This record gives sequence, C-alpha cells and structure tokens, in this order.
Amino acid sequence: MPFRPADRVYVDESKARGYYVVATAAVVGDVQAAERVLRGLLKPGQRRIHFKSESDSRRRLILSRMCALDVRVSVWVVKHRADKDARPLSFSALIGEAARDGIDQMIIERDESVERADRRLIAEILRREGTAGFRYLHAAPHEYPLLWVSDAVAWCYSSGGDWIRRVESLVETRVTRL
Repeated sequence: MPFRPADRVYVDESKARGYYVVATAAVVGDVQAAERVLRGLLKPGQRRIHFKSESDSRRRLILSRMCALDVRVSVWVVKHRADKDARPLSFSALIGEAARDGIDQMIIERDESVERADRRLIAEILRREGTAGFRYLHAAPHEYPLLWVSDAVAWCYSSGGDWIRRVESLVETRVTRL
C-alpha cells in the first residue's frame, strides 16, 4: 500500500500461528473522528480494545464499526521463522515503505522487550533510505485507539477463516514473506 505524506500510521503485531505486522493508515485530519468512534466502543471501565480478550459477538460488532472507518490497512506476514527473525523482516519492509512515502508519523504499540531493537532497526533503515525527519514513537495502546484496528486485524489474520473475510474491506495490501 502506498502511504500518503499526510498519513499517521499505527502498528501492532500478532505472534500466533506466524508473525503478522499490521499497519493502519489514516490521514491526519481523519484521526480524531476515527478515535471518537473507537472510544465509543469501550465498555465502562475498559481502557482499550484488545481483540483476544473480546467475545466473538463483540468482535463482530467491533469489526463492523472498524470497517466503516476511513482507514487503510496493510498486513505483513512471516511464516516459519522465529519472532526474533520475523520482526526485523516485516518491520524493515514496513518502515522502508513508510519512510520512502514520507508519512507524517508512525505509532508503534509499545513492547518494552523489543523497543531498543526497534530503535536500532529504524535508525539503520532511515540511514539506508537517506530519510530525515521520520517521526515515530512507541506508545501504550490506550493512548492511540487506531492501534486497536491494527490489533484487531492482526488477530483476525492469525485466527484465519471467516475472521479474515470480515476485515477484507479494510485490508488494501497483504505481503507474505518466508
């Protein structure tokens, strides 16, 4: 998926039955409206939507609302590799594309166990691409509701079957790497 210069990109992954990195892109001007819709899906006391913790009926409801958002989603899939190899492969492809396309900002769901490695990898990619001004941050999912879309799509792809069909309208690009 070609990103746009005005895109803000939200990244999450699933490590179940393969390694799935999902990037949800929204034009900066559309972010607040999408976040309002997503926050409206929270149950009382819930800080975020975490798809693996939801019931199937709630997942269907959430997906129907997510599919109505003005967002574009790409999925990178790595099978038959250890997580420590799969993450750099998929992140290299994603970050290289985002940097070349000149996105506004990338928000990556925080995982402190890989954050330092992510920073090194991103710096290496940006040097290789000759890209200056690429903005990114690692953040907790409750801070950025559009991370929930990436989480949901990653869960659907790792679960397979009808769940993939349910997010088909969101996903513009799927890249499979060995």
